[in-house]
Amino acid sequence: MTIDVNGSVIMIRTAKKKKRKKQRLYVVVLSVFLLAAAGFVLYRFPLPLQEIGRIVRLAAGRITDQSADILSADSVLRGTIFDRNLHELAVSYSLYALYAHPSEMDDRREAARRLSEVIGVKEGVLFNLLKQQQNIIKIADNLDRNQAAAIQDLNLIGVTCKPFEKRFYPQNEIAAQVVGFWGSGHGLAGIEGRFDTILKHGGLKDETVPEIDFSGADISGRSRMDLVLSLDLVLQKQIERQLRQYLHRQQSGQGLALLLQPKTGAILALAGLPTFNSNYFWQASDAHHNSLMRVRLDSGLIRPLLVRAAAVRRDGELAGALLPETVAAPDYGLHDQDIERYSALIGLREPVQGQLPNFDDPGPEQGTQNSGLNEAGGVTLIQLASTVAALVNGGWKTAPYLLNSVYEHGSKRLFQRSRRYISAGRHRIMSPAMGIRMRRELIGSNKASGDDFQMYRGSAVRVFTADGSSHYVMQNLIIAMIPRKMPEMLLLIVTSRDTLLPLPKSAEAGTDKLAAAAAELLPSLYHEGRMKKVVDIPDHPDRLNYERFLVGSRVSFHKQETVSGGMKMTMPKVTGCSLRKGLQRLNHHKILVRVKGSGIIAAQSPGPGSALDGVDECVLTLESKI
Repeated sequence: MTIDVNGSVIMIRTAKKKKRKKQRLYVVVLSVFLLAAAGFVLYRFPLPLQEIGRIVRLAAGRITDQSADILSADSVLRGTIFDRNLHELAVSYSLYALYAHPSEMDDRREAARRLSEVIGVKEGVLFNLLKQQQNIIKIADNLDRNQAAAIQDLNLIGVTCKPFEKRFYPQNEIAAQVVGFWGSGHGLAGIEGRFDTILKHGGLKDETVPEIDFSGADISGRSRMDLVLSLDLVLQKQIERQLRQYLHRQQSGQGLALLLQPKTGAILALAGLPTFNSNYFWQASDAHHNSLMRVRLDSGLIRPLLVRAAAVRRDGELAGALLPETVAAPDYGLHDQDIERYSALIGLREPVQGQLPNFDDPGPEQGTQNSGLNEAGGVTLIQLASTVAALVNGGWKTAPYLLNSVYEHGSKRLFQRSRRYISAGRHRIMSPAMGIRMRRELIGSNKASGDDFQMYRGSAVRVFTADGSSHYVMQNLIIAMIPRKMPEMLLLIVTSRDTLLPLPKSAEAGTDKLAAAAAELLPSLYHEGRMKKVVDIPDHPDRLNYERFLVGSRVSFHKQETVSGGMKMTMPKVTGCSLRKGLQRLNHHKILVRVKGSGIIAAQSPGPGSALDGVDECVLTLESKI
């Protein structure tokens, strides 16, 4: 018996095709019937086009509400930045904005009454907002999760909450130049900009942050990752307060301060004044944002220090103590070329290696017109601190650092600094014996004794010409270390004045007042700095900071709504501006800003002069200048 396999297969395929055709016919017939029924209903009971649109929008809204719950669909928030004792320096919150479609509401008065009980705005104010003719109206901003859940439970037609992320800096101006700021979904300056890849929970590889040892862990980036810095918030506050008081008394325009552990390179505090509030970074000038990066120290500030260091090296490890400067030969018999050669040997002007946010780069925008210190012999604060630390810690040149560890919430693991990376960036610039002698002789006669600490003082005055005008700059420098034999803390303070106005009676010329302030500050910093707390990474934001943020943001929002109640807002012109200038002009308009590209603002939507009624966002297109 034979079986026609091919024939059987052909018969089966033919049967399947007939079945599909019959199913399609049924679908077509049913569709025609439903369309005819709908047409008959509309013919007998005609509806306005607006009503049809309303029905479609409501249906779409219901489908959306059923398909996704805004309270359970929050995206992963940007990582938190902590100091070394886990005080929050930057934190993100998931908040909600309340929108209404007045044309879709059946009873606006009742909706205003019920919403008033949840968001705390007067019923009359809400009702006046809902009487407007716009398609979409923003009613409230910065609502928390509980309020959004309560509004969702009201089941009001035409009312919806949209989640968004808000960045908050609880310390306001404290350490603002170090932490930096965030905007338009990206870190724009400081730590926020330098470690943006980690904070925004993207894909992460070991080579992205080589100074952190991820131990081969698979960091997918799907969970939040927090940064723990070496900064100590308590020490940072003490230094900034003392520096601010000194600048005010001396009528100095600018001050820098750095507190460093010479052995490890950990930066415990880093301050620059004048500063800005990271929560309102667009209100400050570029000079305030970049003062840590844009200042070079006059070579005259540290020349006596370099002379002594070069003389110690010339005499050798077994030589006796240097003669007092009053009886020694000028510059200990050294020539300028000898001093410059020694500066190069210890790498004084070399870029500081590491993951600092460009604090050692003065940048192309800093000209002599502003400071007069951007000359070839000048050094940055970070370069000076790194070199002095090597001179007093036994000769080890170590790169200063701010990033201490990274915490991933998904695996609940804390990844510390890589020992291999630390070893690769650490090298000797002198022998151990020379290092001991250098530490003893470096400060010399230019020192102050206190509670087991040493201090160096330097001043420099320059008068220079730029753009046809004469400029005057006076800088004072303090370098203090504690304890004397094996320094565990190194404090550098620099102040600058660029005016010839007479000093007030309470002020003193030179470094006497600054030295007194440092002598008072250093023992307190040393005592407090040794009391490092050991705590676990918190899984939830600090409740007190969260409440402060909500109070401040809600007051700001409602106040703005009241002021602009009857005014017609129009879109300002921002094309041709930098992103920061554009954000400053848009600051008074409650609209979401989306940024595309980088560089100068080349296009904007809505266009300049467009009415902003009902507009809740704008798009800025940036292009680089060639």
